[in-house]
Amino acid sequence: MSWPSRLDLRRGEARLRSYDRALRLRISQEKEATILLERKTYRGEIGSVGPQHLLWRPDTGRRREEGHVDVGSIHAAVFNLEDLLDSLKHADTWQRWSRNAVPLWRQVEEREAREKAQRTRTRQDNMRYKASQLFDRYSWLYKSRISVPGQIS
Repeated sequence: MSWPSRLDLRRGEARLRSYDRALRLRISQEKEATILLERKTYRGEIGSVGPQHLLWRPDTGRRREEGHVDVGSIHAAVFNLEDLLDSLKHADTWQRWSRNAVPLWRQVEEREAREKAQRTRTRQDNMRYKASQLFDRYSWLYKSRISVPGQIS
């Protein structure tokens, strides 16, 4: 019964990353002979502490500092990269079987970019509207505009 070496994990991680760039494989610091599958989802915080200055357990603290979330764990004795890939493909929407399919992570990034652009446009439109209202009020207040009736007889 041989356990995977760090080199095997590095090669397996490179293979996983061809499907999803955010996946990570690493050996657990808490549980002996356990391999953790994690996904990078946010910018980590160096020196992160829990609520009320609670110190995190080693695996949780490292996840917080690196910005990872736990996807799963595998005992090192039964680790098989092909089985892991098959189960991830089955559970996730990588859609490798379709020619025009877009990976889920790319769909999420594109949606977030669209939402950010929409928020920016909305904010700019609101600022433009408020500026024009302010200018109109100022113009009427200091009588720099002339009231013209809508229909001249």
